[in-house]
Amino acid sequence: MLRVSGFLLGSGLILFAACERADENAAATTDVAAAAPATISGTWKVEGITVEKASGTTRQISGTIILAEEGGAYHSTFDLSTTFPSEGGPTHADVIGEGEGTVEGRNLAGTARTQIVVAGTPNLDPAFAFVPRRVGTRIVSTTKGTLAEDGTISLEIESEPAPGETYAATRTTLKGSFAAPLRTPSEP
Repeated sequence: MLRVSGFLLGSGLILFAACERADENAAATTDVAAAAPATISGTWKVEGITVEKASGTTRQISGTIILAEEGGAYHSTFDLSTTFPSEGGPTHADVIGEGEGTVEGRNLAGTARTQIVVAGTPNLDPAFAFVPRRVGTRIVSTTKGTLAEDGTISLEIESEPAPGETYAATRTTLKGSFAAPLRTPSEP
């Protein structure tokens, strides 16, 4: 028996389990298990665009968000990649951080603390081993999100510089899909 299962996330979204059985004397048939509630907890692959509010300048952004939901609240960590404007021209940057908020039905709302990590050498990925990097601007954000019926997540993020920092306020729109559920410590 081959079993394939996938998660479609969010409060109100459902878990589908499809089982395919092969019989020696008959063609394969597919059974669909009963729907069960799902959680937002897990890894999400996202991509989108960041727009500087004052200038309208845009840049692509993509990466991974990990959400852990418990009791109507969530905690998030994220690692996103973008091209960040700098004095020497656009450079590859990682946008890393963590946040928290609430989950109500299919909606998320919360805040996050973010930092931009830039390679010390132009045009190199700051995540590459042994590349000198510098941690840049600290950013504070508010996030609103929606979990769709089709299992995708949409996020609107309003970002401003943390106190004492310099950063052009931005609006980031991300859309993504579920990549993997969180594992418990007892799972391999």
